[in-house]
Amino acid sequence: MSYCVSHVKDIDGISAAAMTRAATGAEVTLTDYGRVLEDLRAVPRDAKSLFICDLGVDTSETGPFIATMGSLANRAHVTYIDHHYLPTTAKARIRKSGVRLVHNEGECASILTYLTFRDMLRPRSQLLALYGAVTDEMDYTPEASRLMEMTDRHFILAEASLLSQALSFKKGREGFPDMLVRELSAGRLPHEIEGVPESALKQVGLEAKLMDAVNRHGKRVGRLAYMNTTEYSSGIVAKLLLGAFKVPVGVAIRETKPGELVVELRGTSKCRVHLGKLIGEVSSKLGGSGGGHRLASGGIVPSKKESQLLKMLSRRV
Repeated sequence: MSYCVSHVKDIDGISAAAMTRAATGAEVTLTDYGRVLEDLRAVPRDAKSLFICDLGVDTSETGPFIATMGSLANRAHVTYIDHHYLPTTAKARIRKSGVRLVHNEGECASILTYLTFRDMLRPRSQLLALYGAVTDEMDYTPEASRLMEMTDRHFILAEASLLSQALSFKKGREGFPDMLVRELSAGRLPHEIEGVPESALKQVGLEAKLMDAVNRHGKRVGRLAYMNTTEYSSGIVAKLLLGAFKVPVGVAIRETKPGELVVELRGTSKCRVHLGKLIGEVSSKLGGSGGGHRLASGGIVPSKKESQLLKMLSRRV
């Protein structure tokens, strides 16, 4: 009767879900920011415990998000494990609603999940935590660094890269992320999982070609560069724009369906603004939603607002 709702689009969320499943036997639902409320409301009535991992919401959805978790906490034990930005007032409201909050912006969600369940996990589970830390670029943090010291860093980097590249290659293929959760929770190493090494290698080839496309089709506006893309892994495009145009912020824009754009932002250490807060504020003003971390974030906005979006982002950056 345990359930887990976790982030589908990156290895941090996948690893957190795998550890939760291994520790509690939870049935896992993988979701994205735009569907999180819908999937939380769909949690079965027989749930005795619910774990929500690596899922933050923007300021416009904070109220409904907390209310939904509070409603679930009236009939189940709810634990929220996350590292996205949360105002102090929101943290207080979450705890007051009866939800157990495990939150630290200074560690990734998979590290926080490992710390939550470590007494219930097999020893090798710390590898899962480090896969999430490496791919979220948070392996320098206190807890991640301590765990990394006790294993071979190059092994972790290789296995984490296989996972990340394979997920990027098959993100749009239904069932692949769920399969990763099942296999990882059973103790499989990434290189042992069928389809992962092959998919990772194919993704590397695609990214090499994508570098050329970014140089040809990307555009610079002030301190940011942007590009319209059809790539499912648009976050990679945003990252490549940073190097191609030597800017502190890269913006990838992808139309997912008529009238709706997915926007991914990535930043370097020279970025002056918190990109999670920025896309949350800007997308809300344009009738969309968004959120994320200081140097990596994403949102959804109406297609007709694209030019306004770029102007607002460029001004703020």
